[in-house]
Amino acid sequence: MEKVYSNKAKNHRKSNAESPKLRDDDVPDTIDNADESLSNLDHDQISTAIDCFIDELSTDDKTTSPELPDIVDTFVKIVESNIKAYNNIQSGIRFAKITKEDELFMEAIKRLSKLKIALGEFPNSASFNTIKQVLQLAIVLIEDEFRAILQDSNAPSETITKGAEPEWYNHDDFPGYSKENVILMNKIASVMIPAGYQYECCLAYSEIRKDELDDQIKRFEFDKVSMEDVHKSKWVSLEPDITRWVKLTNHCSRVLFVEERKLGETVFSEHLPVFTGMFINLIRGITTSLLEFPTTVAIEKPKAKRLFKFLDIYESIRDLSVAIEESDSSDVKLEEYCNLKSEISVVGDTIGEVVVNMFNDLKQTISNDNNKTTVQGAVHPLTRYVMGYVKCAFDDYHNTLEHIFRKHVENEASSNMENSSLSQQLLDVIELLDANLETKSTSYKDPSLRYIFLMNNNRFVLQLVKETNEMKQVIGDNWCRRKSSDVRNYHKSYQRETWTKLLQWLTQEGIQVHGKPSRRVLKDRFKNFNAMFDEIHKTQSTWVVSDQQLLSEMRVSINAVVSPAYRSFIGRYKSQFEGSKSIDKYIKYQPEDIESLIETLFEGTEKVETQLNGIQALSTVKQTTGAFKNLLKTYKNVGLM
Repeated sequence: MEKVYSNKAKNHRKSNAESPKLRDDDVPDTIDNADESLSNLDHDQISTAIDCFIDELSTDDKTTSPELPDIVDTFVKIVESNIKAYNNIQSGIRFAKITKEDELFMEAIKRLSKLKIALGEFPNSASFNTIKQVLQLAIVLIEDEFRAILQDSNAPSETITKGAEPEWYNHDDFPGYSKENVILMNKIASVMIPAGYQYECCLAYSEIRKDELDDQIKRFEFDKVSMEDVHKSKWVSLEPDITRWVKLTNHCSRVLFVEERKLGETVFSEHLPVFTGMFINLIRGITTSLLEFPTTVAIEKPKAKRLFKFLDIYESIRDLSVAIEESDSSDVKLEEYCNLKSEISVVGDTIGEVVVNMFNDLKQTISNDNNKTTVQGAVHPLTRYVMGYVKCAFDDYHNTLEHIFRKHVENEASSNMENSSLSQQLLDVIELLDANLETKSTSYKDPSLRYIFLMNNNRFVLQLVKETNEMKQVIGDNWCRRKSSDVRNYHKSYQRETWTKLLQWLTQEGIQVHGKPSRRVLKDRFKNFNAMFDEIHKTQSTWVVSDQQLLSEMRVSINAVVSPAYRSFIGRYKSQFEGSKSIDKYIKYQPEDIESLIETLFEGTEKVETQLNGIQALSTVKQTTGAFKNLLKTYKNVGLM
């Protein structure tokens, strides 16, 4: 057989010297005297004749050694000639184009294997020994080619430096073989295994692919962490290790293991059970090594702030388990698979229990927070921390948390399972927060501020739950309605403690003396109203209502109560002071002034109140309104409003 090959060879990651190579003197001397016309023989006729002879051997009497027809000797010489021709070509490119001659050579090896098996009843015959020797040479040749192709991977090899963010899950880069080479490896495996060389084939594949997988793991430069290291290290130094471990593990489960399995199932498509056992051996060492890290860091004290890192670990372990599960495609579940999945499950359960303990630590943190520092009506830092914490948990880990709590926590409060374990956990956290905020509110001596504080915080909790779809679905509409009712009640209590008390100075009761309005009573009413309004404004303009919708609602509701009552009172009794030099002393504010000043409440800056003193010196409504608008514009420009 004659072939023309390119002199250009592919670069191999390992030297071809490491692979077994045929020498010319390995081929029997008979080839030197072979007829040069062998290449001109009709291969189809020879193949048909050999197949017929093999069939005859399977049915003939095995008591006597069969007489081999000349065609068998011719066939063996053709194979010998092919071996010598291929041996003169560099390994790795012998079957570069998979021509018709290559296909015929592969088929010839299969027939040679069948001949050897058929003649196995007569192992002492000279023909059997010759066929066996030529078959061994052919297998060594294709095994050498098999190894060379396996080593010719273009998988990425650059080191992933710490802090880098490469394309982690690019499936196209791994395992880095051309489609033609994968097809060729499949053909070689389909020849070697039926020929009785399964061990040699699997050994070559396993050794090279294991080295490649190890090289891919080394790219991450992930250093193992011992328990002693964990004890000595601060949490901040462990976080980067966890992040790197998560990325490495995800890369294994989403790329390396997936693509390695696809490659093997393609190469060994005719012998999947063979690959199944081989694959578990390839990934078992890597998986076991990966599981050592979470087992080590799980000994750390379960603090709530570490929850999200451990949820990342849990999800990575879960994905690793799924990757292993999908890899076991055989009908018969191998013990090795079961053992490895069990090992992964144990580590996953350990991390799941740590997550539950961390959530419990969050509850304990809420219960134990006895900070008495007051805030000017704004959302308390504890509220922001707790709700930001659970929002992050629900946004990114809702399903994972649901799974963990259902598996590791019994929901005693809901025997009919209407509420999931996760919903109960969320309710527990919010109830603890509510109780803590109620306690904190008692630190405010001013009842109005107490209700503003409770309204602010409960509104913040409600809005955050409603804006987080997963959280709202878990906690339910009934809870949202109850919380909305709480906010309204706090609002009503605030109105009653603040503005209802102010409006007592605008009632008609007690003004009439001897059938007409008493100027003395009116002076007291206006004087007391002005003093109380000034005090409310002075205080509440420095308070904060951060929710813009709530802020707008409060101002509207205050104006709806105060403005009509004050406008009516002014309209009825202003005439009692007309012509008096002291009218500005008692009628200090026009109705528009009151409305404008209410619009400055809850901005949270004392400068607003100070600057607004200038308004009080203006006598007309037009001048007052203009000065106020200019003031608002000034503070908006400098970012204070």
